[in-house]
Amino acid sequence: MNIFQQIFSIGLDKNIQGITREKVITSNQFAFYLTFFQMFYLILSIMKVPVLMQWPLMGILGNLIVLTLNHLRLFQVSRVILCLVPMSVVIIYNSFLTPEGANPRTSGFIVAMVHLLIPFLIFDVREKKYQWSLFILLACFLLSMFKLQDVLNDPLIDYETLYAPNSTRGAYLGLLGMGILMLLMQRERMRYRLESERLNRESIERNIELEKSGRELREVLEKVQVTKIEDEQRTWTTQRLAEFNDLTRTVENLDELIDQSTSFLAKVLDLNQVAVFSRVEDKERGDYLRRQSVYAYDRKKYLNSNKIEQGEGLIGQCFLEKKPIILEDVPSGYLNISSGLGDITASFVAIYPLKAYDKVEGVIEIASFKVLEKYKLEFLSRVCESLAITILNKLASEKLKELLAISQQQAEQMRSQEEEMRQNLEEMQATQEEMKRNEDFYQTELSRIRKENQ
Repeated sequence: MNIFQQIFSIGLDKNIQGITREKVITSNQFAFYLTFFQMFYLILSIMKVPVLMQWPLMGILGNLIVLTLNHLRLFQVSRVILCLVPMSVVIIYNSFLTPEGANPRTSGFIVAMVHLLIPFLIFDVREKKYQWSLFILLACFLLSMFKLQDVLNDPLIDYETLYAPNSTRGAYLGLLGMGILMLLMQRERMRYRLESERLNRESIERNIELEKSGRELREVLEKVQVTKIEDEQRTWTTQRLAEFNDLTRTVENLDELIDQSTSFLAKVLDLNQVAVFSRVEDKERGDYLRRQSVYAYDRKKYLNSNKIEQGEGLIGQCFLEKKPIILEDVPSGYLNISSGLGDITASFVAIYPLKAYDKVEGVIEIASFKVLEKYKLEFLSRVCESLAITILNKLASEKLKELLAISQQQAEQMRSQEEEMRQNLEEMQATQEEMKRNEDFYQTELSRIRKENQ
């Protein structure tokens, strides 16, 4: 804002809309410039035509009223007055200086015509109704000069001295006023252009910021969505693991537990086929796998081969390497899923070892028409580990029961042997006592016989 805008915007509310504020400042500036013209005519009137000095004073008063109305936020009224009062003063002043029956002075007519541009200076292009309405009204005022000159006559005016239809003074003043108007209008256009460029820059910057904010918002939303999905997956995994742990606690029989675990995995993971292979110990030939439980399985596949050696096929390889094997591109015919449509090769196969404490207790093979998500595979891995620990615990418990039974049997045998030994000991004691009595008897008889022989 330049020095003129700073001066003429004093007292204006900063909350006034931008375009209206600038137009108010422009109207204040133009009222300031008009005051100089009217002061010139006031001085001229005092010097040559004192009877007409009230009209320049009226113009100056109109300018003060314009400034006051702008300060009171009556912007539309102040600008309308700024258009009407100066033109009215010029027309009345020049009409008084034109004698009856003569044509209006050229200089006065030129100065009046300059005032036709005022509405286009102090009103915005979006206020066309004010611009053109006031232009038409001012044009009518201008044409009224040809009639008013016969009405407005004053006997105190010396028309022979003052009337100068070809005076160039008014033409110079008109051109000066035209120049000031054109300068103000050019400044307005330049200001609009700069304002437009500024708004364009701000719009571009705002669009860039909005685009950046949009990207950041999308990234945040994506992160929130990912976090939400991960939370849902964790909740799902936690709930299903809790259900499986309840299953392992409630089912005591190992074979029944494996059967129910097979069915549980098939339903929870929406699998088409599940099979569980248990480890069988063989100290002579080495451990091998035995098919123990199946769910919707093609029984023909293992009908004649329930026994799988270490390293035999993918199942044996998983058992040997103790690592999962996942097939997303299943070879044709590897594992068929039977349905009402016939036998179709599975699209996804995963083989996981039942491993706990670096020891494999079996293998699980699953098959499905769709690839399992990562969190479901992690859930399967944890289930396999939990099932392996349960199998180890139950096998250890069963072995402990067997050892306890053997220990109890051995203790019973030892109690029987101890009773038998106690009875034998009693019999031996009785025999010893009998032998001692017999020996005492024999000793007594022997002593008696000896005495008799003597």
